[in-house]
Amino acid sequence: MAKEVSPADVRHMALLSRLLISPEEEKLFQRQFGEILDHISVLESVDTEAMEPLYWPACHPGLTRLDEAADIRTRQDVLANAPETDGECFLVPRII
Repeated sequence: MAKEVSPADVRHMALLSRLLISPEEEKLFQRQFGEILDHISVLESVDTEAMEPLYWPACHPGLTRLDEAADIRTRQDVLANAPETDGECFLVPRII
């Protein structure tokens, strides 16, 4: 049995989503939202009390590397995709 979702709830969600919906779509979404809530209630009924969390980002340090300066690209590599260069620098139009 689908959870009850009122037409007002559907209109409110459509407003928040900036959607214009027809009365037929309103009825369709009302039924679909109810079915989604039913699926969520099935998940809520699963006993997870004895389950260890699989992953928690705050408990795992991020991968880091030393902050060391390195010349990993040549000037020609950097200038290769520039629209205009003089061989040494980027050429850009004068703004003033």
